[in-house]
Amino acid sequence: MKYIFFDLDNTLIDFQTAQNKAIESLYYIYKFDNIVNVEEFIKRWNDLSDYHYDFYTRKEISYEEQRNRRVIDLFNGYNLKLDKTPKEIFDIYLKSFEENWTLFDDVYNTIEKLYDSGYKLGIISNGDLSQQTAKLKKTGIYNFFEIIATSSEYEYSKPNPKLYETIIQQFNINKEEIIMIGDQADKDVIPCLNIGIKAIWINRTEKNSEENIPKIKKLNELFDFLKQTNNIKIKKK
Repeated sequence: MKYIFFDLDNTLIDFQTAQNKAIESLYYIYKFDNIVNVEEFIKRWNDLSDYHYDFYTRKEISYEEQRNRRVIDLFNGYNLKLDKTPKEIFDIYLKSFEENWTLFDDVYNTIEKLYDSGYKLGIISNGDLSQQTAKLKKTGIYNFFEIIATSSEYEYSKPNPKLYETIIQQFNINKEEIIMIGDQADKDVIPCLNIGIKAIWINRTEKNSEENIPKIKKLNELFDFLKQTNNIKIKKK
């Protein structure tokens, strides 16, 4: 075992909290509080984000277009006219979103320990390379990763197993040398297991925990899991 790959959003970075805080700021700026309660508003944005982002990951629309569509549908849903372009409004949201990028509290020490133990670390993420790289830099873990692979740079995206196959071929990695860790069983774990790549589901919320696949709840549980199942030695500090 030489390579340990991670998904990024909601695996290493608390994406959901950052997104919720950012859309809440837009909620008050545009006085949506006169129309809808904040919980419903956040859910509406999250649903729109998932819906339009799927079009982007399927390569049907551009990264910028999925952003614009989210804003347009959000305002249209509450019968409000946009006072700026969709991009300008999204940029208000984006500023707050970027300010709220943070790691889960179990991430930094785990990543550092794996890196110091000599393992080559990588990211495989559905997303835009520039934004995902910015997240890694802002949260202070960029230099730990040898490979940063995002779907924006490839023909395929998760859950298509061809994305994983393309990446390991590009970097001349054998399937036996790699393990993948991610928060979405259907996109990060099962596609890998189906093509003979070891994978672990980090299920922080314990939702759908009945899935019969390798799983952990906290990232620092990875050490015991790896030592038990893969005979990986972890360097002691």
